[in-house]
Amino acid sequence: MQIMIDKFCENLSSQSCLLELKESNIGIEKESLRVDKQGKISHKRHPQRLGSSLTNSFITTDYSEALIEMVTPPCKSGKDAIFFLENLHSFVHEGIKEESLWASSMPCIIDGEKSIPIAYYGESNLGRMKTTYRRGLDSRYGRIMQVISGIHYNFSFSENFWLIYREIVKSKENIDDFISKNYFIILRNLLRHGWVLVYLFGCSPAICKSYLDGKRTDLKEFDKFTYYEHYATSLRMGNIGYQNNKEKDMGVMVDYNSIENYIESLKRAITNESSEYRKIGVLKDGYYKQLNSYILQIENEYYSSVRPKSSSKHNVNPIRSLNENGVKYIEIRSLDNNIFSPIGIEHDQVHFIELLIIYCLICGSEEITKEEYGLIQENLFGVAHFGRDTDFKINSKGNRNNVVKALELIFQDLEIVANYIDSSLNTSNYTDSLLLQRQKIQNQDLLPSKRILDKMSKEKYSFFELSMELSTNHKNYFKEYKTDKKLISLIKNECKDSITKQRNIESDDTTNFDDFLHNYFSKVIP
Repeated sequence: MQIMIDKFCENLSSQSCLLELKESNIGIEKESLRVDKQGKISHKRHPQRLGSSLTNSFITTDYSEALIEMVTPPCKSGKDAIFFLENLHSFVHEGIKEESLWASSMPCIIDGEKSIPIAYYGESNLGRMKTTYRRGLDSRYGRIMQVISGIHYNFSFSENFWLIYREIVKSKENIDDFISKNYFIILRNLLRHGWVLVYLFGCSPAICKSYLDGKRTDLKEFDKFTYYEHYATSLRMGNIGYQNNKEKDMGVMVDYNSIENYIESLKRAITNESSEYRKIGVLKDGYYKQLNSYILQIENEYYSSVRPKSSSKHNVNPIRSLNENGVKYIEIRSLDNNIFSPIGIEHDQVHFIELLIIYCLICGSEEITKEEYGLIQENLFGVAHFGRDTDFKINSKGNRNNVVKALELIFQDLEIVANYIDSSLNTSNYTDSLLLQRQKIQNQDLLPSKRILDKMSKEKYSFFELSMELSTNHKNYFKEYKTDKKLISLIKNECKDSITKQRNIESDDTTNFDDFLHNYFSKVIP
């Protein structure tokens, strides 16, 4: 593998392909719960000064009215994306006044399911659809799981990169087909190696007991308020976090072996009825309990650690857009909020993830069999719960290595790629980020998951107390943060314009909600 990657990188360098990495786009989405001074989930409406959560491209809400999502535009470097995200955080902290943004991905102080307010997007058909979808999630899975937060990392290569790369691999394919095909190669390999991100950046080895809402668990008791796993990295990515177990039981197996297979497998799930969800009902006395009784209401209901993304427009079905426009970028969704960072992510993470994406493009294009998909899930869940146990084994196509050995094998290849990129771009960003991550392999005390448990033990903190302290510290950090005037002006204008956009959407509605839903779902794929 090393020889193959070495030759491939040399070819990429000679063709100036790596120089095109400067034209790549990076975007970051950060979710955080608004909490009050006691650390309880806010019941206040989304602040108007933050604009419309329906139409603001920088600040929106996710499942809950209290779950803020900050979104950077596509940036030409990780540094620019981080800088924009910092300014967004500063603006939001000022906008939520006495409230704070919860530092951890895992929520605390939950007083039952109904203590979590569902997001409201106004009375337009589009806004009602978004709220109804969330009602359906409540009926199907409950609300608590839906307020887990995280980081989404978006990435795309420039079209010129793909044109050069197509020449290197001597492909005659249409450029759009070639791009989609190769993004799916990256996605498959990110699935295979996704456990690496969970190991290095997992930041949820413990949870508040209230998260389980009285349910039985095999987790260990840390104190009277906290459950944990001794060797866990990210319980968020384990079997108490985001799950699609119900969907799998119903036969949903999303296929990443091609864009056609991916679309078809999701299409089956959003066009076939579930007998279980039919029992919930859809419309009762004029009130929608869910969008429909299909296995998935819409594509986004299926959770995956990675997603292909196309151009996004209101009222356009995602898989229809994929079918018509192909893959435009990819989204990595397996990152916990870094509890020690005021913005939930650090510079070294951004460069390392970009390096891993490039590696995933060139490290092989094999399809994923059903058996291998099972191993991928075992590796991911295993690392989430037991990753810091040096005896834990990673299973890769029949080869079983302990987690440290498996990491070293991947890092040997990553080092080759990092050296070629840095020499081509005259930087040290990638080798530096690799060195920082390698130190975590050599010294587990540097892993954020270990740092959390060590601090809880040393300070005799519950998970809530640690999260609350860091949330307060981050809020104070942004009180002193010097914002960029141009960026803040851009953000303010977007907030103002978004309110006008929402009003226009509401006034332009010409159909009733029933017809709107019928039209939307009739246009899945021709």
